Amino acid sequence: MKICPQCNITFYQKTNQKLSRHRQQKYCSNECKLNALKEYNKGKIAHNNNQQERTCIWCGKKDMVSPSYSKKPYCSRNCMTNHYKSGIMKGENHWNWQGGITEKESRDVLYEGYKEFRRKVFQRDDYKCKYCGNNKSGQIVVHHIIELSKNKELATDISNGITLCVDCHFFVHYGYYKDKTDKKQLKLF
Repeated sequence: MKICPQCNITFYQKTNQKLSRHRQQKYCSNECKLNALKEYNKGKIAHNNNQQERTCIWCGKKDMVSPSYSKKPYCSRNCMTNHYKSGIMKGENHWNWQGGITEKESRDVLYEGYKEFRRKVFQRDDYKCKYCGNNKSGQIVVHHIIELSKNKELATDISNGITLCVDCHFFVHYGYYKDKTDKKQLKLF
C-alpha cells in the first residue's frame, strides 16, 4: 500500500510491475500526477529558453516567442490575412512590384465587341470544333483565319473566326499535336 502525495489517498500498486525504484508508481492516478507536475513547474523557465519579444506589425500585439519565430512579422495567420486584404500589399506597395510591366491589354479591351464576336462564332459553329467535333466546355477556342497581326480590322469579323478545340488550334499554329496522337491532317481552309 502507498499514499498518494497529491491527494493523500491510499492505493495499491499493481503487483505485476517489476520496475526500478525510480519508475514505481508514485501517484494514485494520472490526474494527480499532472496536477503535481503543474504545481512543481509553475513559474519555471526552461534552462535553454532564449525567448525574444516580437511585435505584430498589423495588430501591435507584443509576445515572447522563440528565436525562430521572432523574425515573423505577424502574431497569427488572421493578422496576416487582414493585412493583405487591407490593400497595403497592392500595386506599388507589393513586395514584387516591377513598375507595371504589363504592356498587352486583353482583347476584350483592345477590340470593341470582342466578347460578342466570340459568342456569335461559337453559336454559328454549334459550340463544336469544326475539325474533330470536340464540344467539351473549356476545350474550345475561337481561331482567327486571317491572323490579327496581318489585319487588325478583321478582329471582330464573324466570317474570320472558326471554332477549334485546343489540340486542333495548337496544330494549326505549330503543325503537330501536343499529345502526339495520330489524327488526320488538318484541312480547314
